[in-house]
Amino acid sequence: MIDKVYSRPIIPLLISMISGTVLGDAVPGYRLWAYLFVSTAGGLILCSIISRSFLKKDFFVPIILFFALGYLLIQPWTSPHFPSNHIIHFTDSNKWKIVGTIDQSVEKIKHRQKFILNAETLEEKNNKFSVTGKIRVTVIGDEPVLSFGDRISFTAKIKSIRNFKNPGGFDYKRFMAFKSVFGSSYAPGKKVTIISKISDRGIKWAISNVRCRISELIEKEGGGNHQVVLKALIVGQRQQIPQGLRDAFNRSGVGHLLAISGLHIGIVATVAFMIFSWMLSHFKLFLFNAWVKKGAAILSFMPVLAYGLLSGMAPSTQRAVIMVGVFLMTFLFEREHDLMNTLALAAMLILIVHPPSVFSISFQLSFSAVLSIIYGLSKVHKRPAFLSNGQKKSLFTGIRDRLFSFFLVSFFAIIGTLPLVMLYFNQASLIGIFANFLIVPIIGFIVVPTGLFSVFLYHVSGEAASWFLYISGAVLSKAISLVNFFSDLPFAAVKTVTPSYFEICCYYIMMWALLNLKKKRLETAEIGKSDFAGKTARVLAAVVVLAFVGDICYWLNVRFRNKDLKVTVIDVGQGSSALLELPGGYRILADGGGFYDNSVFDMGARVIAPFLWRKKIKTVNTLILSHPNSDHLNGLIYIARHFNVKNVWTNGEKRNTLGYKQFMKVIKEENIDLPRFKDMPRICEINGVALEILYPKMDFLDNRKKDKWRGTNNNSLVVKADFGKYSFLLPGDIMKSAESELVSMAGENLASTVLIAPHHGSKSSNTGLFLHKVNPEYIIISSGWKNRFHFPHPSVLKRYTELDCKMFRTDINGAITMATSGHSLEIRPYITGSK
Repeated sequence: MIDKVYSRPIIPLLISMISGTVLGDAVPGYRLWAYLFVSTAGGLILCSIISRSFLKKDFFVPIILFFALGYLLIQPWTSPHFPSNHIIHFTDSNKWKIVGTIDQSVEKIKHRQKFILNAETLEEKNNKFSVTGKIRVTVIGDEPVLSFGDRISFTAKIKSIRNFKNPGGFDYKRFMAFKSVFGSSYAPGKKVTIISKISDRGIKWAISNVRCRISELIEKEGGGNHQVVLKALIVGQRQQIPQGLRDAFNRSGVGHLLAISGLHIGIVATVAFMIFSWMLSHFKLFLFNAWVKKGAAILSFMPVLAYGLLSGMAPSTQRAVIMVGVFLMTFLFEREHDLMNTLALAAMLILIVHPPSVFSISFQLSFSAVLSIIYGLSKVHKRPAFLSNGQKKSLFTGIRDRLFSFFLVSFFAIIGTLPLVMLYFNQASLIGIFANFLIVPIIGFIVVPTGLFSVFLYHVSGEAASWFLYISGAVLSKAISLVNFFSDLPFAAVKTVTPSYFEICCYYIMMWALLNLKKKRLETAEIGKSDFAGKTARVLAAVVVLAFVGDICYWLNVRFRNKDLKVTVIDVGQGSSALLELPGGYRILADGGGFYDNSVFDMGARVIAPFLWRKKIKTVNTLILSHPNSDHLNGLIYIARHFNVKNVWTNGEKRNTLGYKQFMKVIKEENIDLPRFKDMPRICEINGVALEILYPKMDFLDNRKKDKWRGTNNNSLVVKADFGKYSFLLPGDIMKSAESELVSMAGENLASTVLIAPHHGSKSSNTGLFLHKVNPEYIIISSGWKNRFHFPHPSVLKRYTELDCKMFRTDINGAITMATSGHSLEIRPYITGSK
């Protein structure tokens, strides 16, 4: 048993290290215990080596050692020690004059420049002091033109990195902490001063300069989508790729081509290895000493490393360079290398260098794809070079077999990464195998090599380099047209719900079982062993099928047989959004939050949709738009486009904004029912829940000219939901005048158990008369952390306190979930503690 486990010794040690890293992230701070385990295990291993009984006697000791090492390696990121002058101690306070040096290439996206700044000093009212730490800076405007190494100054606040606090939401704070970034700042370009350009022109500057010059050379070849994609493929600049083109690549299942990763590095290594092998085979010295492959492996790593540096050495590129480098180095040993062990060794080296990589999406996708390919192909019968009668295969048969092998590689890569793609991107491409079969060879073996060759020629002949870039761009244009063709197919891809970790584990177990259901009869007969793997596979397959059936039944029961009303006020920052889950599976989304510009941050795509997908929701029966302001509207655009929405309730008020126009366009294109406000029923009952539209008046649009106070906020749709003894009031952003009119219209009918605070707790709302009529037991305030409007206002909080009602706030508590059977009410904030 021990010998079998350690036949590939790196694999169990890698699994142990990853397990320790995951535990260190979930439960940080126990370094002393980890050091104790490391020292104890290390001592036992040393004694075992001396007594020559290492593997036989101390099987679990290396496992414990690497587990503890994994725990310790992640601690600098999960429980860091900050010196007293670190920028994290100066966040969310006053404005500072910040001086620092740009630590990476500047990303330029739509009149915005983004970069990481190494902070040097902070100054306020002539009080200047040195600081340490990194800040994520966004400069609004194209001027001044900033670049790597610039020493700059500007005045801004340093904001702490914060998450949208919803169940299962993306942990942006941890993501930035793994980059050692603990603050962010925004500044207009006119307030940024370049103090000095880089003086120490080292390797990083030289690489950055070469990348800029190549980027400029690509730009000279003319505009178009092929230009920005070529930049991504050659120098790793993906920021300028339009979102529509990114979506087309993703729908076609070839989105991985836009990020320089294992595929690109592997192709460069393959081409380089073939060229160097051919060259060295002409030298007798290398032939006689069997150094053709060894020399080719060493030489091939040079263009691999050069390509990695040229592309900016993004994390995914770093991992690919290490992985391919480890593979190439195995040629130096005169024995057949084990691909599984090689892959595990590459992963271990990456995690030692940067332990947070294990949580990286690209790390997980890269290694799951390669692992799936290696294991999947090992279970497929190898096609011999000769036929059964001893004759060599024909050229046609050889080409057919190679194409089939390429098809299998694409197939195993896609099925190996499918659950992770669904977990992180909620999309499955239905034509990915066919698209990869056509597009990967074009881009991988024509566009990329031709583009890289032009880089090599650039220092020899600019004209020749331009000519090869033209060829590369022309071929790439055809490839992009092919991508768009696949993407435009109605069945190209489907949006999926988010799989649970249980479901992902079941999937991989099922894949293993399917690959091991049938063992080779010859292998079993000759070795004389029972088909243990086949029997195990059959048992596991049956168990997984039962598990999947049980899982499906569970979610169907949660969705359609649930008899409770659940209301969740979602954390969307400075905005408002609430999900109503009615008995019997009916779902209502009231408002969707949103920023002023969805191209900056799409609340629907980044926050609302992932929240719904994690709850296995793809159908939203009704969207309610209280009023067409961006902080309520813009998050609904994505939902209307990508979810099965049946109908939309609005007050009918129009706005001449991009967000409103896009929303109306999507409603029309998706054929969503949009009843006129005057035709909407004021009271309706859905599965036992009474929904009532209390405001505005039917003729409010006709009275806007006469009543100047009837602005967009005051025209908000006010909806009340009653279920048994409990009721919920959603008043939108109504203010004092509208509250007064609503009180006169609804009277005692306003009384509700839960009130979503009008206008995010603004002092222009929440009048005493209105609150007295509602008389809530609970008030939910939806607002952003330390927002610029200073919501909720202190005077309003005092008013709530005097009402003796319990308050919850999304900026403090995150999402607040309320569930009622009609006889009792349970409130669960995502983060405990309330004000």
